[in-house]
Amino acid sequence: MCQVFTYIMNLTRSLKPYKHFVHVLLPVCLIFLIQFSQKRIIVKELIRFQPDMKHILVWTNIQALKGDGQTYFTNRKCEYTNCYLTRNRNLFGDIRYFDLILFNLQDVSVDSEHLPHVRGQNQRYIFVANNSADNYPICDSKYDNFFNWTWTYRYDSTIPYRFITVHNTQYEELGSHFHWNTNMKPIDEKIKSKFSTKSKAAVIFLDKCKSRNKREILVKDLQKELGRFNLTVDIFGECGPRQCRRRTMQPCYWRVKKMYYFYLAFEDSMSADYITQAVLNAYDNYAVPIVYGGVHYDKYLPPGSYLNAVNASAATLAQTMHDIIANREKYYNYFRWRNHYIISKSTPLDGCDLCQLMNNPVTLKQTSSYENFRKWWNPNYIQRCKSN
Repeated sequence: MCQVFTYIMNLTRSLKPYKHFVHVLLPVCLIFLIQFSQKRIIVKELIRFQPDMKHILVWTNIQALKGDGQTYFTNRKCEYTNCYLTRNRNLFGDIRYFDLILFNLQDVSVDSEHLPHVRGQNQRYIFVANNSADNYPICDSKYDNFFNWTWTYRYDSTIPYRFITVHNTQYEELGSHFHWNTNMKPIDEKIKSKFSTKSKAAVIFLDKCKSRNKREILVKDLQKELGRFNLTVDIFGECGPRQCRRRTMQPCYWRVKKMYYFYLAFEDSMSADYITQAVLNAYDNYAVPIVYGGVHYDKYLPPGSYLNAVNASAATLAQTMHDIIANREKYYNYFRWRNHYIISKSTPLDGCDLCQLMNNPVTLKQTSSYENFRKWWNPNYIQRCKSN
């Protein structure tokens, strides 16, 4: 093209007598050359690991989904890796080109103004929750019939997840549809020896001092009732006098293992299916968890491995704790589950599950949405939204 352009310029100088004609001809030639050169430009194809790419836009921040692009899925060695994760709303210039858009619970619960103004016909919107429905109800009617899929701790979600996972002793994950062993064998002397140094009743790690379910009041009442037996509840964290003045929580965990009979695994709200990793502070450190939440604990935890404070008064709970501490054999029975199960931490929001869903042809054919989403997420949303 440059050579042709030089030729035209030289020709122009030699045709000065016909300058009026050249002034018309030159622009025409330039336009032709530009159009011709554009047709010859070779557009380099974007190299992808998979040709059938699923583009996923994170509309509001989701901390668990760190990273961008396809490498998020390839680095985790997901079963499906043909997904592309991005927070760039202008990637295509039109958000309707995204296959899926993610909306985070915390942002949805307080903001209904900054939503997409256009929506693709085959585009899916997914609601992502990493906290309870009681803490974050959805109040705006805009969200009814808004989400196609859900990704939450609830078992009836499109993608349900768990905070804890149960395995058998061969490290095989048992999932959610199995029957607990109710005839568990006694623990051996090796496990019993781990309790020889215990001397204090209960402990809790507490950084959120005010909660929806008023757990702080229960802790205070329990402290009072345990005082009748010269027993205490120690509080570590921002809400109590005791601190772990180290870089990690390991010193606190060590104290639980060596000193405390019970750990108060109290959730901060009452929501169906909502059980967090707080119970692992007990199980991992050879203490009996005392649970308090809105979940049916018998579905999630081994039978005979915990105390449930939901329907017990502080006085009754204190009496039960005192009786168990006074009877070593009774205390040992709360650890029989260790002969049969391994309970460990789960990854609540695993992007591999998301990409797997995007490759499910049955699910992709479904075009329905949650018509009464607010009620599905929180059956008591009307009362909760009024209190907000």
